[in-house]
Amino acid sequence: MRPLFWKLHIGGWLLYGLGMYAAGAAVLGWWPALLHKIPFISLGFLITLGLRALYKRFWRRRLSFPQIVGLAIVASYVFAQVWAVCFNLTYMLLLDLDFEKIYWYHFIRGSMNYTFVFVSWSALYFSIKHYQELQAEQARSEEATTLAQEAQLQMLRYQLNPHFLFNALNSIHALIREDQARAEQMLDELAEFLRYSLVQDKGPTVPLRDELAVLRRYLDIEQIRFEDKLDVQFEVDPAATDIAVPSFLLHPLVENAVKHGMATSTLPLRLRLAATQQDETLRIAIANTGSLHAASGDGAPPSTGTGLANVRARLARRYPNRHAFFLREQEGWVEATIEITPVA
Repeated sequence: MRPLFWKLHIGGWLLYGLGMYAAGAAVLGWWPALLHKIPFISLGFLITLGLRALYKRFWRRRLSFPQIVGLAIVASYVFAQVWAVCFNLTYMLLLDLDFEKIYWYHFIRGSMNYTFVFVSWSALYFSIKHYQELQAEQARSEEATTLAQEAQLQMLRYQLNPHFLFNALNSIHALIREDQARAEQMLDELAEFLRYSLVQDKGPTVPLRDELAVLRRYLDIEQIRFEDKLDVQFEVDPAATDIAVPSFLLHPLVENAVKHGMATSTLPLRLRLAATQQDETLRIAIANTGSLHAASGDGAPPSTGTGLANVRARLARRYPNRHAFFLREQEGWVEATIEITPVA
């Protein structure tokens, strides 16, 4: 507040002084107007510093709007009397004028004008203070939202499906004796996947290519596990890979496609991930064979809906009114589709 206050305070009084000097110079001449206006503006400048000190004390008390208006009017009137007395005494002393002849006339006229000046100054002061508090509150709110989003992202990273890790480690253990080369490949893929998911700080958004790279590693691991039971294809528009997306956004959708697809689809499970850009809209579709609702007793893992809820919530926060999310089943396929417009 302090640097801004001094810029506005000094600039405002300079502009007011130039206006008063121009009006006075047209009547009195440039030199008499200068002698008249320098003490006038200087006194006003100093007296409003007193007003500021008073207002700062009352501002901390969180006054209501009517109380602020009343304070500004009363304080402006009182300080206007001080300005009128000080200026008229200074003016008479400088010009050696007769106190009995002009003082009361100048005092009454001046105090009314000065009250208006101080009320205007007070209105600007409180308006700027209120605006700054709104800005500060908005900044605090945005910071809290950002921290909450970062905390949620960290939670997602650390909540890797234990079932996936358990199966991956078991597969590596089994492959060590059967096929050491594939076991090493799977271990390398798992290490890189964990590095991205748990170690690296990717920030709130990353290029789509980074998200696709880690998804490929995840699916490579699953393909080593399931072998010919899983068929994966990527169809990605190169122009779309530079677009930023929320970090770790797509993983829950791909994980759901593998987990529920394996339980509801005829094998091999076919999984397709497509990304295209049309105008300014990015469209990502993750589709798998199978169904949304498994038949009773088929061993399908229960769904808590947490992953989908997190995807919806993150899209709503990051792209309010600039996104769409669909989950539908059609002709033996389940498709999750995200459409986002990064720039409003």
